[in-house]
Amino acid sequence: MRTDLISVLKTWNPWWEKGKEGIDDFKDPQFKRELYGSVYKQLVQGEQIVSLVGMRQVGKTTLMRQVIKDLLHQNVNPKSIFYLSFDDPFLNTRYNKSEVFDIVLQTYSEQIINSNLRDYAGKIYLFLDEIHKLDKWEDHLKKYYDQAYSIKYLVSGSSSIHLQKKNRESLLGRIFEFILYPFSFREFATYNLQENFEFQENIQALQILVSKFISNFKISDIKDDIQNVFQRINTWNKKDIIDLLKKYVIVGGFPRVWQLPDFSSRQKFIWEQYVGKVIFEDLMQVANFRRPKDLESIFARLIEFNGKETQISDLQRDLKISRVTLDKYLGYLEKIFLIIRTEKTKSKRTVIKKRSGNVKFYLTDISLRNAFYKRNEDVFYDDDEMGLIAENLVRTKIQSWICELQKDNDQVGFYRDSSGEIDFIVKNLGFTLPIEVKWRNQIPALKTLDKITRKWDLKESMLITKDFDLSFENGRLSIPLWFFLLTF
Repeated sequence: MRTDLISVLKTWNPWWEKGKEGIDDFKDPQFKRELYGSVYKQLVQGEQIVSLVGMRQVGKTTLMRQVIKDLLHQNVNPKSIFYLSFDDPFLNTRYNKSEVFDIVLQTYSEQIINSNLRDYAGKIYLFLDEIHKLDKWEDHLKKYYDQAYSIKYLVSGSSSIHLQKKNRESLLGRIFEFILYPFSFREFATYNLQENFEFQENIQALQILVSKFISNFKISDIKDDIQNVFQRINTWNKKDIIDLLKKYVIVGGFPRVWQLPDFSSRQKFIWEQYVGKVIFEDLMQVANFRRPKDLESIFARLIEFNGKETQISDLQRDLKISRVTLDKYLGYLEKIFLIIRTEKTKSKRTVIKKRSGNVKFYLTDISLRNAFYKRNEDVFYDDDEMGLIAENLVRTKIQSWICELQKDNDQVGFYRDSSGEIDFIVKNLGFTLPIEVKWRNQIPALKTLDKITRKWDLKESMLITKDFDLSFENGRLSIPLWFFLLTF
């Protein structure tokens, strides 16, 4: 009998002895990320392994335990819920890496449910946190999954580069992936205004509307309802929202940062935790990467080009590295969730066939830029800088649409011709939506946007402004940034 192992497993799973109250030992927050409902539904109703990937400390473990809490309150047998984190030093030092998974499940079946996995009468819920730290984790999961045990799997990992590569290889068709990004501004505002019940009701209404919008990208279907919510929030909550937006562009969507007491400690923590540790620890571990300092330097350089059109060949020459090496490094930065790459597009064709030489890079969280430049909330009054920040915030919001649709990132591009530029062209299932971002006190003539809507015969477009009133005229939704971020 593995007494020490049982003791460790019981520590991770206090509900085995305490029942549903055991989950409260972890003192997790009650606030749930917007992705929560989709993850819970997929786990309970789907047949595939559910994976949850994302940056460090964005709430993956908390979300997993919130799922456990709901299962317990649905009167699922506490002993059929098994949580384990593979960053546990006891597991990593006591057992052979190739055998630890089998040993843990064997011990669980013999000592907790008193049944082998095949004969167990109920449904087992298996929560495997930090699974990328388990050697050949994908082979272990495939072996158990293919034996068709009555097990539901929810696994998490910080390093998408490892998870995604293996998903395509040995777990093809067996795994359903969710990406948990840092808190969006809507989640940040909702979290900070939890006691404002009127605001919460309006946010719930907006979430329903945006789900409807994402299904077909038709603004006209939701314009009247959006206008009603805008009038309510604009009247009662606008000042609070603007104040929160000023804070959000500095602290970003990382809950641990919000708890830090002063500006310098927050900026230092952001760079060390979400850039340094990801590059110097996570990437080296899962990709056998041996030049992390070079990658950090490239990322810092991309911050300078944030939101600006760049030619890959120019970037290659500037960095004095080969095209192959640059492509590899850029791929790493995308897969560890530091940058979002956006290609130039020339048509409304739904899929961009190949990557172009012209590209823009956006940050997954804008606080990374402000931590690099040591900017405080005064940046909100720097129109040039806020122009870049606003565009980045819109791009990360569009990324959430792409993730919800389970689409490839190539569904988003930018457009440029001799007349000017359109910040984003979003494509899905035959629908094409051009989006322009203008952080200015006066809106200039939108010649390129007007031309493309005519040339491509587009019925709708979107203009995101600094703080103009909301309107919908001739198929164009004009919407202030703060309300766009709350709505979409």
